[in-house]
Amino acid sequence: MKELKLIKEIEGIAGNPGKGVKLGIGDDCAVIECDRKSYLLWASDMLIEGTHFNLKDAGYQRTGRKAVAVNISDIASMGGVPEYITVSVGLPAEGSLKAIRALYSGIKKICREYGISIVGGDVNRSKKLVIDVSIFGKVEKKRLITRSGAKEGDLILVTGPVRNGRKDHLDFVPRLKEARFLSGNYRISSMIDTSDGIAADLNRICASSRTGCRIYGDAVPLSEGSSFEDALYYGESFELLFTMSPLEARKLFKDIGRKRLELVYFVIGEMRSKKEGCKLIGKEGRVSILKMQGYKHF
Repeated sequence: MKELKLIKEIEGIAGNPGKGVKLGIGDDCAVIECDRKSYLLWASDMLIEGTHFNLKDAGYQRTGRKAVAVNISDIASMGGVPEYITVSVGLPAEGSLKAIRALYSGIKKICREYGISIVGGDVNRSKKLVIDVSIFGKVEKKRLITRSGAKEGDLILVTGPVRNGRKDHLDFVPRLKEARFLSGNYRISSMIDTSDGIAADLNRICASSRTGCRIYGDAVPLSEGSSFEDALYYGESFELLFTMSPLEARKLFKDIGRKRLELVYFVIGEMRSKKEGCKLIGKEGRVSILKMQGYKHF
């Protein structure tokens, strides 16, 4: 993926982030020392008209909501809680006060739902609508989850069923509740959100954790109208993809049944050794490479 090569290039140019930064470029959020018990989580996502949404179909309000939701999803994937955002907007010349009000009504509504404060931003003229949200949150040190802790033998799980990213990307619900439940009760070895698809995002976990994996096609849960190919390679469903030991997984499903929790998780594969690579076991039992292919930002 061209995006990954660019990120690697940027990471090399940026260099060592220095003292106080536990984790810089390479995960869903930067992780910065905050106090004795917690880390600051800092992430940023930019949405561009024509790449991430069609303004004619989406409208300003739903687009504003999505711009915040994708950032909440990043905080969730690290086990944390969102607190503040800044919003920078590039607005076409024909953009009006009415458009800004509609955009911010969507932003404000989801911020109220998740207890987030809007604390700053910027506005400029642009040929297309551009929204860049920077989000700040916190996570207890004992709850932090990154992409790099998966181990051979861990099970691979996903929240779901996996939604249709082509249709539901504007209105999806960030899996914050599910993430906080996991980070507070179980040893989750790695986690990421499926913004770019299961294949690309699982490959990212494998690269960070230096492992391989196996995904079982029959086990991937799909919502009505979703296709297996889109779940793997299109993304924009923003489910949580995570790993944990078989022992912890048994505990998770036992707790869900015993407490009658309305939380849904599915086992879809297992982590393997790095030398085995990333493999997909198809519905007919055919083994193929799980390609590093996903949502195209470029």
